[in-house]
Amino acid sequence: MKRFAIILVSAIFLSGCADLFYQPQRAKEWPDLGLHIAVVSVPSEDGASIRRDFVIRSIRPQSPAAFGKIEPGDVLIALDDQRIDSVSTAVRIMQAKSRFDTLLVTVERAGETRQILISLANAEMRSDI
Repeated sequence: MKRFAIILVSAIFLSGCADLFYQPQRAKEWPDLGLHIAVVSVPSEDGASIRRDFVIRSIRPQSPAAFGKIEPGDVLIALDDQRIDSVSTAVRIMQAKSRFDTLLVTVERAGETRQILISLANAEMRSDI
């Protein structure tokens, strides 16, 4: 019983310590491109597999994506020539960027592949998805 009491008191104490050590101002920030993306599952023509498309639903006004002429309905293919296969891949690429970088965005629009070079100079900074 004494051991249980010590463990219980320790757990309560340590659970409160997390707030003491969490420092949101030290969280890594990265530039926000200004895109809202929907992940859409698309079956292959033979129905044997499913691919995921990253369709741009909307674009925040005055964002790097808006200035780069990215449009709702574009399908995001790659960022800096790295194919996007998951949301975490896109986040990882953006986390490596700073406000002073440029980003090569590859999209598919109306059946055509387009590459758009975007400046992140006016990007808002963010630290969460």
